[in-house]
Amino acid sequence: MLRLGFPVWYGYGGRIRELAREAARVGFDYLEISLDYPWPFKGRLPLREVVETAAKEDLSPAFHLPWRDVRPASPLEDVRRSSLKVLEKVVAELSGFECEYLVAHVSTDQALDKIDEITGEVIEAAVESIRSLRNLSEAGGLRLVIENVREDLKTFLEIVSRSGAHACLDVGHAVCSIAKRMGREAVERELSKWFDSLRDRIRVIHYSGIRFGNGWVRDHQLTSSADRYLRFTKSRIRGLSLRNLLLEVFEGPGDGEVKPSQLADAVSFLKEI
Repeated sequence: MLRLGFPVWYGYGGRIRELAREAARVGFDYLEISLDYPWPFKGRLPLREVVETAAKEDLSPAFHLPWRDVRPASPLEDVRRSSLKVLEKVVAELSGFECEYLVAHVSTDQALDKIDEITGEVIEAAVESIRSLRNLSEAGGLRLVIENVREDLKTFLEIVSRSGAHACLDVGHAVCSIAKRMGREAVERELSKWFDSLRDRIRVIHYSGIRFGNGWVRDHQLTSSADRYLRFTKSRIRGLSLRNLLLEVFEGPGDGEVKPSQLADAVSFLKEI
């Protein structure tokens, strides 16, 4: 049975309790908790309290490892090592929790799309960091998946294949990248390649609606059963060893914050799988 998640982060503060109650009523199965600083180490709202709030609503936690200021695929070894050290401390802190999964961005701010000669160094850095994180996660009984961010398919596939990692396919990230590089008309054709190439490695999907403007594309938008890319994604899910799908939506109507109830139609649509 596919388990559906709703995202929360520290910036929601005390509203997380209300969001958890509403998410449970709508039919979500878990909360993906983004570990923005000061989580998991401290904070006015302790992480453990959020996990307990979720449990009261029969929601399990998943964790998104820190990504701000953290670049574990940097070809600059000092940056990579310091980033990995931060992530390792967080993973160690989470070892006492039972959770759906840990998801990590293993990325760099370098101009990978413009400077081909650094691709090999970035891949090596990413693979080394992932192997270290996998070992630590597995020792703590935690399931690690690696999310595509700005990487093209060839680079991301090599990273997860060489590191032996499972993948979190972020459909929104892939759609934005494809649309910017090849145009909107290429999205479904190229997105099929992501599903086909990563088929045996996908364990988690992040999905959000997409907005297109004059020369721009934006993810993390509302979605529903009328969303062509959600319908496309649903058609490709069957046959995957997929356990979790996060509706990674942050923007509601009028660019306000989303509420779980605004995703009720999408939840019902996906529960049909």
